[in-house]
Amino acid sequence: MSAPAGWYPDPSDSAARRWWNGTQWTAQTAPAPRFGEYAPAAPAAQASHAAPAVGGYAGYPAAPAYAGTGATPPVVDVSTNTVWVWLAVVAAVLPLLSGFFIDWNGYVSAVASMSRGSRMTGEFLSWEMRAVGVSLLSWVFVAAYIVFSWLDWRELKRRGVVSPFGWAWSFFALIGLGSAVYMIGRAVVLRRRTVSGGWAPLWTWAIASAVGLVASVWLAVWLFNEIMQSVSFGTIGS
Repeated sequence: MSAPAGWYPDPSDSAARRWWNGTQWTAQTAPAPRFGEYAPAAPAAQASHAAPAVGGYAGYPAAPAYAGTGATPPVVDVSTNTVWVWLAVVAAVLPLLSGFFIDWNGYVSAVASMSRGSRMTGEFLSWEMRAVGVSLLSWVFVAAYIVFSWLDWRELKRRGVVSPFGWAWSFFALIGLGSAVYMIGRAVVLRRRTVSGGWAPLWTWAIASAVGLVASVWLAVWLFNEIMQSVSFGTIGS
């Protein structure tokens, strides 16, 4: 049997109380009353459904069903589209496009020049430094993805989602397309524990990642053809 409507200990914040409407958790929260203080009043929209207080204090006849070990967490009606998850999507996709910020024409010219017997020039060394800089920048985006995932996880807990998908899974972003682990796990868990679910960020990430991969493959093919043509032309010319 479900617990009656009332204020209960917030599962995401031990210093607060969250309103249980008799069916599910809501977004209304209030500071936990200290000893000797009266409990906070029921939210205006749901005051008629409040459980009676005992002796003027908050009555907690039974915790909602999720509280027991192995019990099913409640389904909450909150928005799951945090600003942090969208920033995580951007941070996950940008490393796939980092190759487009490198001067590949300069690279092709340098390779063709060296194929004709020229020594490595200062211009080529300068190009290498810029390429390393872009590569390091992509790692900065990966680190940002991990931080944004943590902030997203924290915000979901603040909104009343019980045990959202663990943000530490975002460390898989350090391995190729490991960002998929957090994005997929997040969507699956939110589908079970919220009314709105969390599919929009996942689909956006999937589509953007697919576009980024296709663009990266196209860039690799173009670069290979350009190098082969330049080297062949240099060999024939010599």
